[in-house]
Amino acid sequence: MRLVAHRGGRGFGKDNTLEAIEEAVRAGVRMIETDVRMTADGELVLCHDPTVWGRAVSRMTAAELARHAPERPLLRDVLESLAGWVAFDIEVKDASMSVLVELLTAYRIEDDTLVTSFGARFLDGLKEMFPRVRTGYVYRMPFPQEKKLETAMDIGAEVILPYFNGIDEELVSNAHEFGLEVYAWTVNDDADFEKLRGWGIDGIITDRFVELRALL
Repeated sequence: MRLVAHRGGRGFGKDNTLEAIEEAVRAGVRMIETDVRMTADGELVLCHDPTVWGRAVSRMTAAELARHAPERPLLRDVLESLAGWVAFDIEVKDASMSVLVELLTAYRIEDDTLVTSFGARFLDGLKEMFPRVRTGYVYRMPFPQEKKLETAMDIGAEVILPYFNGIDEELVSNAHEFGLEVYAWTVNDDADFEKLRGWGIDGIITDRFVELRALL
């Protein structure tokens, strides 16, 4: 089972910052979940929300973003520092497929990276463009379970990532029968962790990496 640090090392520093990710890696994290958005000039930046300090990320250039939110690193800068040291679960909020693929191949991490999204259409297009990349379908509402699994299979995803509270043992079993892995987000309670672990889940995304690792 993979234990994944949520939001670019939340719990190790400010969310989705290079400093937090570096601290997480020093603490033993081996897979980081992070969120990416695209700036007006086509750069991918680590950012969960659509705005920073009241400004839309998609309407700012990378230079403008650096002035207004210097804590938000470009994905290329994070990869320059950490590619090869830690695996990434890159959740795409808003991004160009071609720019993302260019970065994955430039840093030779296409085999170690999981690209995830709530957008089934994006994942389908990415898989068609770059069949080699591993993809994961993220969703919150758990029902209908069969439809979620069918969607994941139709778009060629290898992983489903449901909200933890919508997972039961039957879903994990059915997903595995389809050849799909199951990663749960965001698991911070010890009892939830142990329950999911007992059901044979493949990955857990958490804000409490150090504490949950101790339970292993």
